[in-house]
Amino acid sequence: MRIGLHPLWLDSDPYGGIATYWSALIENLGVLDTRNRYLVYYTNAETARRGTSYRPPHIEARVLNADSLWIELPLRLPLDLLRSPVDLLHVQMLAPPWCPAPFVQTINDIAWETNPEVFPRAVLWRLKFLVPRSARRARRIITVSEYSKGLICERYGVPPERVVVTPHGVTAGYRPVTDADRLAQARQRYDLERPFLLHVGKLQARKNLVRLVQAFKRGVVAAGLPHVLALVGPRTWMSDEIFEEIERQGVGDRVVVVGEVPVEDLPTLYSAAELFVFPSLAEGFGLPPLEAMTCGTAVMSSSASSLPEVVGDAGILVDPYDVDAMAEAMVEVLRDDGVRAHLVARGLERASTFSNENMARLTMAAYEAALR
Repeated sequence: MRIGLHPLWLDSDPYGGIATYWSALIENLGVLDTRNRYLVYYTNAETARRGTSYRPPHIEARVLNADSLWIELPLRLPLDLLRSPVDLLHVQMLAPPWCPAPFVQTINDIAWETNPEVFPRAVLWRLKFLVPRSARRARRIITVSEYSKGLICERYGVPPERVVVTPHGVTAGYRPVTDADRLAQARQRYDLERPFLLHVGKLQARKNLVRLVQAFKRGVVAAGLPHVLALVGPRTWMSDEIFEEIERQGVGDRVVVVGEVPVEDLPTLYSAAELFVFPSLAEGFGLPPLEAMTCGTAVMSSSASSLPEVVGDAGILVDPYDVDAMAEAMVEVLRDDGVRAHLVARGLERASTFSNENMARLTMAAYEAALR
């Protein structure tokens, strides 16, 4: 059987959650499913080259050589499918308007439906119009949490039996880093030699960083604690207000905007942090808290959307709109070594229940169901 994989956005966001999901899926399919042949469609040769380290012989790269998504999706992908047919196509978010093969569709979340205020208008309306059109035609929809499944069924009228939940795991490189030299080098490299709280994720409105900065000032700074707040991740749309809030709160010397870092440095940064903070307004899954728990870091997370499914009772869950609750939680964890040690132990235990191998096995079962 030939299965096509179209991991959209690997080119524009190679280190984001969607790219991480697809990289892990392809790697595990390469190990677990040697009966079938996979064709992975890449926009350009550079993206295909990045995938060679985890691609075995039965997974073939197909380069579409498209200048934009709006050429790739309606034209180049269908033409390649006509020249080299597949039994099933697996797409990220959007299928071609005319698709020569039956398909399954991954929808990680539909935050544009629940939190439209955190999306630029042009992006918002494209997603609201195009994603449900694909969803109605998909043989199966794959998503990453029960929360997202419920929303997809409710908002798009999809029967529950057509939606398959495949939770994320973390890659093998994530584990607690205890080497003192390695930790010290990372602190020095990223100007984090003071104790610090860590946030990993895109710098955008959806991540609720304006309220995080307010809570940091109201809690950590007001309590006289020495910690700085480190923001790791690329700046994307609707991020100006975050930097304006840092200035308004007068904490420019206490907030370190690290920006994007190599993936291999993330386990060390997670391990060096005294607390990982993730007050996001909407997540389909929320991989960074799981990565932090896997690295032995205490977690304070939003109680919104899918995050309670990930964090459970292994972290402190707070209302992302309640700045005072966030401030109090941060101070409690930073002041109490016992609380922090308890969260670390519970986090390591909970993180061990998630795996990318299981995600891939559930995906393979979804393929079989779609073909039936």
